[in-house]
Amino acid sequence: MPGTNEAWGWHPRTLVVDNYDSYTYNLVALLTDAARAHYSSFGGSGEASIEETERRAQEHIIVIRNDEYSWETVRDSILPHVDNVVISPGPGTPARREDVGVGRDIIAHTQRDGHPVLGVCLGHQMIAHEYGAKVDQSVVPVHGQTSSIDVLDDSCLFHGIPSGFCAVRYHSLTVTRMSSSLRVLARAAGTVEHAGRMVASTDIMGIRHNTLPLWGVQFHPESVCSEHGARLLANFAQLTRMAVGRLHVLRIP
Repeated sequence: MPGTNEAWGWHPRTLVVDNYDSYTYNLVALLTDAARAHYSSFGGSGEASIEETERRAQEHIIVIRNDEYSWETVRDSILPHVDNVVISPGPGTPARREDVGVGRDIIAHTQRDGHPVLGVCLGHQMIAHEYGAKVDQSVVPVHGQTSSIDVLDDSCLFHGIPSGFCAVRYHSLTVTRMSSSLRVLARAAGTVEHAGRMVASTDIMGIRHNTLPLWGVQFHPESVCSEHGARLLANFAQLTRMAVGRLHVLRIP
Protein backbone atom coordinates (compact mmCIF):
# COMPACT_ATOMS: atom_id res chain seq x y z
CA MET A 1 0.00 0.00 0.00
CA PRO A 2 1.18 3.59 -0.71
CA GLY A 3 1.37 4.58 2.97
CA THR A 4 3.31 1.51 4.08
CA ASN A 5 6.74 1.63 5.70
CA GLU A 6 7.01 -0.71 8.68
CA ALA A 7 10.01 1.04 10.27
CA TRP A 8 8.04 4.29 10.44
CA GLY A 9 4.61 2.77 11.00
CA TRP A 10 1.76 3.28 8.56
CA HIS A 11 -0.06 6.51 7.79
CA PRO A 12 -2.41 6.99 4.85
CA ARG A 13 -1.32 9.01 1.87
CA THR A 14 -4.04 11.49 0.98
CA LEU A 15 -5.20 13.05 -2.28
CA VAL A 16 -6.86 16.42 -1.69
CA VAL A 17 -9.16 17.57 -4.50
CA ASP A 18 -9.30 21.37 -4.41
CA ASN A 19 -12.64 22.83 -5.50
CA TYR A 20 -11.08 26.29 -5.80
CA ASP A 21 -11.70 27.23 -2.18
CA SER A 22 -9.68 29.38 0.22
CA TYR A 23 -10.16 26.79 2.97
CA THR A 24 -8.41 24.01 1.00
CA TYR A 25 -4.93 24.71 2.31
CA ASN A 26 -6.21 24.88 5.88
CA LEU A 27 -7.30 21.28 5.28
CA VAL A 28 -3.90 20.47 3.80
CA ALA A 29 -2.17 21.99 6.85
CA LEU A 30 -4.31 19.93 9.23
CA LEU A 31 -3.65 16.73 7.26
CA THR A 32 0.08 17.49 7.18
CA ASP A 33 0.08 18.09 10.94
CA ALA A 34 -1.53 14.67 11.43
CA ALA A 35 1.12 12.97 9.29
CA ARG A 36 3.88 14.91 11.06
CA ALA A 37 2.57 13.87 14.49
CA HIS A 38 2.43 10.24 13.39
CA TYR A 39 5.99 10.13 12.05
CA SER A 40 7.38 12.13 14.96
CA SER A 41 6.36 9.26 17.22
CA PHE A 42 8.57 6.89 15.21
CA GLY A 43 11.55 9.13 14.49
CA GLY A 44 14.24 10.25 16.90
CA SER A 45 15.09 13.74 18.07
CA GLY A 46 18.20 14.22 15.93
CA GLU A 47 18.32 16.63 13.01
CA ALA A 48 18.28 13.83 10.43
CA SER A 49 15.19 12.25 12.01
CA ILE A 50 13.40 15.60 12.17
CA GLU A 51 14.16 16.22 8.49
CA GLU A 52 12.96 12.72 7.58
CA THR A 53 9.75 13.24 9.57
CA GLU A 54 9.08 16.49 7.73
CA ARG A 55 9.84 14.94 4.34
CA ARG A 56 7.45 12.07 4.99
CA ALA A 57 4.71 14.39 6.25
CA GLN A 58 4.95 16.61 3.18
CA GLU A 59 5.02 13.64 0.78
CA HIS A 60 1.85 12.21 2.26
CA ILE A 61 -0.38 14.96 0.87
CA ILE A 62 -1.04 15.40 -2.86
CA VAL A 63 -3.19 18.35 -3.97
CA ILE A 64 -4.86 18.72 -7.36
CA ARG A 65 -7.47 21.14 -8.68
CA ASN A 66 -10.76 19.54 -9.63
CA ASP A 67 -10.16 20.31 -13.33
CA GLU A 68 -6.38 19.93 -13.41
CA TYR A 69 -6.35 16.39 -14.83
CA SER A 70 -8.74 14.21 -16.75
CA TRP A 71 -10.59 11.50 -14.84
CA GLU A 72 -8.60 8.88 -16.74
CA THR A 73 -5.31 10.41 -15.56
CA VAL A 74 -6.52 10.61 -11.95
CA ARG A 75 -7.82 7.03 -12.06
CA ASP A 76 -4.75 5.50 -13.68
CA SER A 77 -1.85 7.65 -12.47
CA ILE A 78 -2.84 9.25 -9.14
CA LEU A 79 -5.34 7.09 -7.24
CA PRO A 80 -3.08 4.00 -7.27
CA HIS A 81 -0.53 6.00 -5.25
CA VAL A 82 -2.83 7.22 -2.47
CA ASP A 83 -4.84 5.57 0.29
CA ASN A 84 -7.73 7.99 0.72
CA VAL A 85 -9.23 11.18 -0.71
CA VAL A 86 -10.42 14.44 0.84
CA ILE A 87 -12.70 16.60 -1.33
CA SER A 88 -12.58 20.25 -0.33
CA PRO A 89 -15.18 22.95 0.11
CA GLY A 90 -15.84 25.21 -2.84
CA PRO A 91 -18.31 27.48 -4.61
CA GLY A 92 -21.18 26.21 -6.72
CA THR A 93 -23.47 23.23 -6.57
CA PRO A 94 -22.87 19.47 -6.58
CA ALA A 95 -25.28 19.10 -9.50
CA ARG A 96 -23.11 21.19 -11.83
CA ARG A 97 -20.23 19.29 -13.43
CA GLU A 98 -18.16 22.43 -13.92
CA ASP A 99 -18.20 23.07 -10.15
CA VAL A 100 -17.11 19.60 -9.02
CA GLY A 101 -14.86 18.17 -11.76
CA VAL A 102 -13.14 14.85 -11.12
CA GLY A 103 -14.36 14.77 -7.51
CA ARG A 104 -17.66 13.38 -8.77
CA ASP A 105 -15.85 10.57 -10.61
CA ILE A 106 -13.79 9.72 -7.53
CA ILE A 107 -16.92 9.44 -5.39
CA ALA A 108 -18.65 7.23 -7.94
CA HIS A 109 -15.51 5.13 -8.38
CA THR A 110 -15.51 4.24 -4.67
CA GLN A 111 -18.06 1.56 -5.55
CA ARG A 112 -15.34 -0.22 -7.53
CA ASP A 113 -11.98 0.48 -5.88
CA GLY A 114 -12.95 1.29 -2.28
CA HIS A 115 -10.82 4.43 -1.74
CA PRO A 116 -12.18 6.06 1.45
CA VAL A 117 -13.45 9.57 0.76
CA LEU A 118 -14.12 12.45 3.15
CA GLY A 119 -16.12 15.32 1.68
CA VAL A 120 -16.08 18.75 3.35
CA CYS A 121 -18.86 21.28 2.70
CA LEU A 122 -19.25 21.06 -1.11
CA GLY A 123 -17.52 17.66 -0.95
CA HIS A 124 -20.12 16.54 1.59
CA GLN A 125 -22.93 17.73 -0.69
CA MET A 126 -21.32 15.90 -3.63
CA ILE A 127 -21.47 12.58 -1.77
CA ALA A 128 -25.11 13.21 -0.83
CA HIS A 129 -26.04 14.16 -4.40
CA GLU A 130 -24.22 11.20 -5.96
CA TYR A 131 -26.06 8.71 -3.75
CA GLY A 132 -29.58 9.99 -4.13
CA ALA A 133 -30.06 12.61 -1.41
CA LYS A 134 -31.51 16.02 -2.20
CA VAL A 135 -29.30 19.09 -1.90
CA ASP A 136 -31.19 22.37 -1.93
CA GLN A 137 -31.16 25.88 -0.52
CA SER A 138 -30.99 25.95 3.25
CA VAL A 139 -33.88 27.61 5.02
CA VAL A 140 -31.28 29.69 6.82
CA PRO A 141 -28.02 30.41 4.92
CA VAL A 142 -25.09 30.40 7.32
CA HIS A 143 -21.93 32.29 6.41
CA GLY A 144 -19.02 32.35 8.81
CA GLN A 145 -21.00 31.54 11.94
CA THR A 146 -20.37 28.90 14.56
CA SER A 147 -22.92 26.29 15.59
CA SER A 148 -23.22 23.60 18.19
CA ILE A 149 -23.05 20.18 16.51
CA ASP A 150 -25.06 17.32 17.92
CA VAL A 151 -23.36 13.96 17.33
CA LEU A 152 -26.00 11.32 16.63
CA ASP A 153 -23.61 8.45 15.82
CA ASP A 154 -20.11 8.37 17.33
CA SER A 155 -19.15 4.93 16.04
CA CYS A 156 -16.96 6.10 13.15
CA LEU A 157 -16.06 9.62 11.98
CA PHE A 158 -17.17 11.28 15.23
CA HIS A 159 -15.64 8.69 17.55
CA GLY A 160 -14.41 10.35 20.73
CA ILE A 161 -15.86 13.75 19.78
CA PRO A 162 -18.38 15.07 22.32
CA SER A 163 -21.86 16.02 21.20
CA GLY A 164 -22.39 19.77 21.33
CA PHE A 165 -18.96 20.74 20.02
CA CYS A 166 -18.52 24.05 18.22
CA ALA A 167 -17.87 24.24 14.46
CA VAL A 168 -17.73 26.89 11.76
CA ARG A 169 -20.34 26.80 9.01
CA TYR A 170 -20.24 28.56 5.67
CA HIS A 171 -22.97 27.38 3.29
CA SER A 172 -26.23 28.30 1.60
CA LEU A 173 -26.94 24.78 0.28
CA THR A 174 -27.65 21.83 2.53
CA VAL A 175 -28.81 18.22 2.39
CA THR A 176 -32.58 18.57 2.74
CA ARG A 177 -33.62 14.96 2.18
CA MET A 178 -31.59 11.80 2.77
CA SER A 179 -31.58 8.66 0.63
CA SER A 180 -31.82 5.10 1.92
CA SER A 181 -28.15 4.48 1.14
CA LEU A 182 -26.95 7.23 3.51
CA ARG A 183 -27.08 7.77 7.26
CA VAL A 184 -27.09 11.00 9.30
CA LEU A 185 -24.21 11.21 11.78
CA ALA A 186 -24.61 14.77 13.08
CA ARG A 187 -26.90 17.79 12.98
CA ALA A 188 -26.63 21.46 13.87
CA ALA A 189 -28.32 22.55 17.07
CA GLY A 190 -29.35 25.89 18.51
CA THR A 191 -29.73 29.14 16.58
CA VAL A 192 -27.86 31.25 14.03
CA GLU A 193 -28.18 34.91 13.15
CA HIS A 194 -30.20 35.68 10.01
CA ALA A 195 -31.56 39.04 8.86
CA GLY A 196 -30.99 40.57 12.26
CA ARG A 197 -32.67 37.86 14.33
CA MET A 198 -31.78 34.50 15.78
CA VAL A 199 -33.27 31.55 13.90
CA ALA A 200 -33.26 27.83 14.74
CA SER A 201 -30.96 25.72 12.57
CA THR A 202 -30.91 21.92 12.52
CA ASP A 203 -29.23 21.24 9.16
CA ILE A 204 -27.55 17.89 8.59
CA MET A 205 -23.86 18.28 9.48
CA GLY A 206 -22.45 14.78 9.00
CA ILE A 207 -23.29 11.75 6.85
CA ARG A 208 -21.91 8.38 5.88
CA HIS A 209 -22.74 5.79 3.25
CA ASN A 210 -24.25 2.60 4.67
CA THR A 211 -21.83 0.22 2.94
CA LEU A 212 -19.12 2.25 1.16
CA PRO A 213 -16.22 4.14 2.83
CA LEU A 214 -17.74 7.58 2.22
CA TRP A 215 -18.16 10.28 4.87
CA GLY A 216 -19.14 13.94 4.65
CA VAL A 217 -19.29 16.96 6.94
CA GLN A 218 -21.09 20.19 6.11
CA PHE A 219 -19.09 22.28 8.59
CA HIS A 220 -15.41 23.25 8.35
CA PRO A 221 -13.26 21.06 10.63
CA GLU A 222 -10.16 22.85 9.34
CA SER A 223 -11.22 26.25 10.67
CA VAL A 224 -9.29 27.54 13.69
CA CYS A 225 -12.66 28.25 15.32
CA SER A 226 -13.87 24.66 14.95
CA GLU A 227 -13.29 22.20 17.77
CA HIS A 228 -11.94 18.66 17.32
CA GLY A 229 -10.93 19.09 13.67
CA ALA A 230 -7.68 17.21 14.21
CA ARG A 231 -9.52 14.38 15.95
CA LEU A 232 -12.02 14.08 13.10
CA LEU A 233 -9.21 13.76 10.55
CA ALA A 234 -7.42 11.27 12.80
CA ASN A 235 -10.62 9.22 12.84
CA PHE A 236 -10.74 9.37 9.04
CA ALA A 237 -7.15 8.09 8.92
CA GLN A 238 -8.19 5.25 11.22
CA LEU A 239 -11.21 4.44 9.06
CA THR A 240 -8.79 4.25 6.14
CA ARG A 241 -6.63 1.79 8.08
CA MET A 242 -9.71 -0.35 8.64
CA ALA A 243 -10.65 -0.15 4.95
CA VAL A 244 -7.21 -1.27 3.75
CA GLY A 245 -6.82 -3.96 6.40
CA ARG A 246 -4.15 -2.35 8.57
CA LEU A 247 -6.12 -2.05 11.79
CA HIS A 248 -3.37 -3.81 13.72
CA VAL A 249 -1.00 -0.86 13.25
CA LEU A 250 -2.86 1.76 15.27
CA ARG A 251 -6.24 1.82 16.96
CA ILE A 252 -8.40 4.85 17.73
CA PRO A 253 -7.34 6.13 21.17
